[in-house]
Amino acid sequence: MVQPTLSLTYPDYQANKVKLLAVTHSRKAMLAFKAAVLEDARLNLMTCEDEVLKIEYGQELRKLEALLGLLIPDEENGGEHE
Repeated sequence: MVQPTLSLTYPDYQANKVKLLAVTHSRKAMLAFKAAVLEDARLNLMTCEDEVLKIEYGQELRKLEALLGLLIPDEENGGEHE
């Protein structure tokens, strides 16, 4: 499987483009990113009061858990997939 990368981009509204500023393959950075993204998704779901959006947020959380668990396993040797 192709290894994921993290990239930092910055919008250039004047040129209507996105500028790539940096890229990393750091496992530590990827694990921190995974934790932050999943925390945001869980908070969205927990704080949502709209029943329709709550269904959408729940589906998004499950999708992110599956994708990030596959791309960024918790254990370095492939470990668990969330």
